[in-house]
Amino acid sequence: MISPHAYVAVTNDLNQDQRMHRICNTIRQSGYHVTLIGRNKKESQALYHQDFDQHRLQLFFEKGILFYVEYQIRLFVYLMFAKSPSLIFSVDLDTALPVRLAGLVKRTKTIHDAHELFTEVPELLKSPIKRWVWKMVGKITMHSFDHRITVNDSLAEILQKTYSCSFLSIRNLPNQKPVSTTSLQFERPYLWYQGVLNEGRGLEELIELMKHLPDLDLRIAGEGDHSQYLRYLAEKSLAKDRIHFHGWMNGEEMHDWASQAWLGVNLLDKESGNYYHSLANRTFDFVQAELPTLHMDFPEYRSLVDKYGIGLLLSDLQVNQILSAIRKVKEDDRLYERLCKACKAVKKELVWELEGKKILKLLENRAPTNH
Repeated sequence: MISPHAYVAVTNDLNQDQRMHRICNTIRQSGYHVTLIGRNKKESQALYHQDFDQHRLQLFFEKGILFYVEYQIRLFVYLMFAKSPSLIFSVDLDTALPVRLAGLVKRTKTIHDAHELFTEVPELLKSPIKRWVWKMVGKITMHSFDHRITVNDSLAEILQKTYSCSFLSIRNLPNQKPVSTTSLQFERPYLWYQGVLNEGRGLEELIELMKHLPDLDLRIAGEGDHSQYLRYLAEKSLAKDRIHFHGWMNGEEMHDWASQAWLGVNLLDKESGNYYHSLANRTFDFVQAELPTLHMDFPEYRSLVDKYGIGLLLSDLQVNQILSAIRKVKEDDRLYERLCKACKAVKKELVWELEGKKILKLLENRAPTNH
């Protein structure tokens, strides 16, 4: 018997999208032949091995309006020639239009996954015209998807009000992992950040405050639009020898470093509505590494910290506030031990093995949820 085909579309280069790796594996487990579609970038590394197919679209443009226009066209053409799709899965607004159009033409079931409040990202807040265009894309497409999911309850509520249709919350939980005991080379305890290096992630502030923490290092895994700027700031810093950029890492490598870090950092700018209502997947990656973390006092993070006690909350990104919180943890061994024990106690609960069952249930449900 031939398995039904599922196509999943994103705009990244595939290697770093752990949420989509988990979702694709879950879709595959439900009986689909899965292809994850992304794009090839100049700095893209060879694709990591996965138990599903992967395809990178070759584009002339890498950013800006021309990139988005080209991507929409190429993705639509690819899907139109795709082998008998039974399911097409759209990730964020920048894939919604070609997926929905292909779904209509092919008469195929479609699902939309909103990873963020796309129209509230810092880049679009500075460009009213682009923001308006993406809002129109959402209004045109969203209601006609068979199912819609997102990454937390706050976003589900906001998106439901925005588009007058339901969204199911499926959090970015990792697979359960033991703490890594891999031997790593480092001199001092370190603060650990993993993720995209974009505006509003608190990384400038972390680099600034490192001169006040001579017995700690800062280690940053990832790349992004601010990569060069952050490296420039680090080079100018008095603490430049204690600020380390690791570039892109795979999930296992990040888990190795997170497992041996002293404190995780998950800092975001509250001026961005997208960040304010976020629930970053590193939140749960750090729990699996049993790593206490500094989080922002935003709704989803407050809910987790209040319920599980896995970290401390910061009201804003002022350097003195971040520094004060770090010193508080350094000076209170009992507090640090309590945070570590809280992560260890809850790690079996906050895992994809449980959360992914929502995807399986969704795929079993043949009825659309347009109400």
